[in-house]
Amino acid sequence: MAGIRLLGVETSSPIFSVAISEQGRLLSSIKIEGTGRPSALLADLIQQAAGSAGLGLKDLDGFSVSIGPGSFTGLRVGVITVKTLAWALKKPVLPISSLEVIAQNLKSCQEPIGLFLDARKGKVYTASFASDGEGRLKRLTEDRLMPPEEALKEFSERTILVGDGLKRYGELARSLRGETVSFASGEDGIPSAESLCLLAENRWPAGNLDDPHRLVPKYLYSKESDITGW
Repeated sequence: MAGIRLLGVETSSPIFSVAISEQGRLLSSIKIEGTGRPSALLADLIQQAAGSAGLGLKDLDGFSVSIGPGSFTGLRVGVITVKTLAWALKKPVLPISSLEVIAQNLKSCQEPIGLFLDARKGKVYTASFASDGEGRLKRLTEDRLMPPEEALKEFSERTILVGDGLKRYGELARSLRGETVSFASGEDGIPSAESLCLLAENRWPAGNLDDPHRLVPKYLYSKESDITGW
């Protein structure tokens, strides 16, 4: 669909971001640390992004939201906010993995990309991607939750690791993998609504849209092992 206008909401990390895109071009982008009252903060960011783009929310063709894995509180706020807006405005929603959104920061890399996010409780959120040679990424594994040792053993050789799990498990990665892995910068490990919007635009024509009523965060942790307040 040519000229679609999408609003993307990314709240899986401590940095909340909102962006609006149209036909591969960013019309507005705002990001801020998601502290204090996250629901009110996100609602304000959405209004600011729409105002900066010179649009009303009714002018949008749909929404995209990062559904996780990531911060439990942030994901709840992001998904519920988008779900409410989509239902009220009768607009479709495209949910996208937050790990894939992060991987987009490294889409020009020649090496396979290994997502390595701290999931607490001695585990990491992980997935692998690789460039398709045309500036896009192809998924090599599903998003998973596992001990860091297991994740590190499963990455292919010459992988570039990205994510905040490197802060806690960087030394472990070096001891187990040595020079077969390299580390991306901390900035590359932050998901953004800009990347989310561009991913969503590329997928929108395929029709992989979600009914807002069925939209839920992707925590990977079971309800029994929920980490309250994270």
